[in-house]
Amino acid sequence: MLEIKELYKAYDKLEVLKGVSFAVQRGETLAIMGPSGCGKSTILRCINRLTEADQGQIIYKGTNLLELSESEMLELRKEIAFVFQSFNLINRLTVWDNVLLALLKHKIPTKVKQQKVKESLAQVRLLERSEAYPSQLSGGEKQRVGLARALVIEPELILLDEPTAALDPILVKEVLDILEELTVTEDKTLIIVTHEVAFASRAADRILLMDQGKIVERGTPQAVFNNPSSKIGQKYQELKEYQ
Repeated sequence: MLEIKELYKAYDKLEVLKGVSFAVQRGETLAIMGPSGCGKSTILRCINRLTEADQGQIIYKGTNLLELSESEMLELRKEIAFVFQSFNLINRLTVWDNVLLALLKHKIPTKVKQQKVKESLAQVRLLERSEAYPSQLSGGEKQRVGLARALVIEPELILLDEPTAALDPILVKEVLDILEELTVTEDKTLIIVTHEVAFASRAADRILLMDQGKIVERGTPQAVFNNPSSKIGQKYQELKEYQ
């Protein structure tokens, strides 16, 4: 479904991605992990063209996304959802309208849009909060609105950039529970950047461990965490054992 080939990205003299390559199959959940600044979030932003790669290929369903025009990429984003760690909600809009906003450019009947919003909010267990404003929500609820906004477009690919990073530890579980439910659906492909070792161990089909702009480990959670060959992998193994 998605193949990344020799992806490079630098900011001035700082090389963030140094020839990253991997593939993701339809219905798979891939967790990308590694220390802060290793380039994992940059990969997601390059896939969705929020950040432009310097070199390489991003092949999605046979199309190189880096060759698409701006208008073509905007159209493709209707099936590629992005969940930010900072929520990105509009404070003057209700929960319902924040989710509905994702369907603004979709040419479908109003009643269909309303039904999709209802189903998405129910999926993240926030339907009863549909008339609330972001200022009235907890951090976990805000992130669940972000998930509903992603789900409402019925995407084939969901990119999640550290969706629990901005949350207090006590609120993390309510978001991870929703994410774990999503990972069992065969029609959704998820790429999740996360620091949550226990969650990745349970929910991911495969894990990529990154360090200094390169992939240093790849494989199933069991292979990566139980028998690592890199220093970063060994540190994650220790963290997993500690948890």
